[in-house]
Amino acid sequence: MLLTPLEWLWTAIGVILTILGTLTHLSFPPELPGLGGYSFSLQIGGVLLTACLAGPVAAVCAQIVYLGLGLAGLQVFAQGGGWQYLYQPAFGYLLGFLPGAWACGTIAFRQRDPYPPPSPLARQRAVDGKRLAGGIPDSPVGLQELGSGSLVALALVHLTGILYLLATQPWNGELLRLIGLYSGYTLPGQIIVASFVAVIALLLRRLLLL
Repeated sequence: MLLTPLEWLWTAIGVILTILGTLTHLSFPPELPGLGGYSFSLQIGGVLLTACLAGPVAAVCAQIVYLGLGLAGLQVFAQGGGWQYLYQPAFGYLLGFLPGAWACGTIAFRQRDPYPPPSPLARQRAVDGKRLAGGIPDSPVGLQELGSGSLVALALVHLTGILYLLATQPWNGELLRLIGLYSGYTLPGQIIVASFVAVIALLLRRLLLL
């Protein structure tokens, strides 16, 4: 499948966003009750934001390039890089970026915004045409679609990661510890990131007329 120039651009942007997100960590103040000292990265934010703005094709391509760079030896993963990363327990969650990016991008663009024509006059004619035909103009993609797409993506990332752990780790107490570490501990922070991504993506889609 050949990518358009715009999809190539979004692929490059997606790779950059994912790498920057991997390198960026946020922490709650230690004095905050219940969440004091809890830290999380913005890695998943790069995946979701690319999917919400660029659609499934560019989002998946960005993650393929990201995984390729990491396995080739570039230190772009949370714990480094190199082909030996295949044996890291967390690698399954990185693989989950692929179905997660596809699902989020598909949901975000399943119902396109109703105003793709280039001029305000053309947009109004399109809306009026639907009304004259007895139809109702499509409602724009909103926060609900972007938020649900991000949550579905998170579910797929963790499902893939857990399946990878089940396939590569002994079924003992260590397996439960790894699931708790990579899913139980990281999921709250990722939900926070996904929520902010949905809002930011909505604003950017309105500005970019996506």
